[in-house]
Amino acid sequence: MIKPVILAAAIVPSFIILAYGICKTRGSFRSEATWNALVLGAVSAFAAMACEFGLSYFVPFDRTGSTLTAVVNATFAAIPEESIKFFVLLSLAEKQVDVRRVQDILVIALAVSLGFATLENFGFIVTKGNWTITAAARAVTSVPGHGIDGLAMGALLMAARLSGDSGLWRVGNALIIPIALHAAYDFPLFARHSGEALSGAVWLITIVVSSVFVIALCNLLLPTAVEFDRASGRDDESVETTDPLILGGTIGVIGGPLLAAWSAQELGLHGALPVISMSIFPVTFGIDAIRTGLNRRHPNPDKSGGKPTKSSSEIGWV
Repeated sequence: MIKPVILAAAIVPSFIILAYGICKTRGSFRSEATWNALVLGAVSAFAAMACEFGLSYFVPFDRTGSTLTAVVNATFAAIPEESIKFFVLLSLAEKQVDVRRVQDILVIALAVSLGFATLENFGFIVTKGNWTITAAARAVTSVPGHGIDGLAMGALLMAARLSGDSGLWRVGNALIIPIALHAAYDFPLFARHSGEALSGAVWLITIVVSSVFVIALCNLLLPTAVEFDRASGRDDESVETTDPLILGGTIGVIGGPLLAAWSAQELGLHGALPVISMSIFPVTFGIDAIRTGLNRRHPNPDKSGGKPTKSSSEIGWV
């Protein structure tokens, strides 16, 4: 019988990151679209497991050198997972669920990715001997890593919809970039497991670059999405959130490193580098949440009311 605390450890990290996405886009926790997308993402994990099982049977990983093995393993781990998330987002979550605002694309993509991460996380936790260490380590690494991939997918699909360009290349970026981010995250881990003497600095740099890039991308695109939603009258039910972002961000900035330090100690990882690496995701999410909350509490008129609002025909929507 699964203990409630184990179940909570598997799902709480995903819900925290989803709450960040909802508050960042001024969405609603009562949105049926978001929770449907979360469930669809969880179901998609079964399809990904089947694909990965088939690939592990047919792809001769052991016939290549250690570095090449790590590259192949990381790539073939990323392709089925991100492709299935993308298919679910494009074919089910976006079309069959009522998306009222352009901003909702970002939240729904994040929800699909976190639904996937939740089921995957549950599988790892219940099958490992010391589930507390597994849960803690994955709460600050793998789960937010899936969140970063989901944000990238949502931001790039949102950009394609805003531009009115539904061409294969423009929409395809929403799949290619998350695959690249996912593979880059996995590569140092696979290389280390295969005996490659890679420094933990490679993993650290990968996490820093991916998290900063994706969050900056979201911050760049969201103002345009907000303008469009307001011009089209779709933003009338948005909720201005400041305190939850600031409070949650503070918890991430403080609690993330503490949880990372405890996990590293229990895993027998020595030195500051593992702790710093495992802290990047929660700290980056936390800093952005605090920044977003403070900006909404003290808005800059030059960036909001000082500029004329674009009409929906100027921005475009498909």
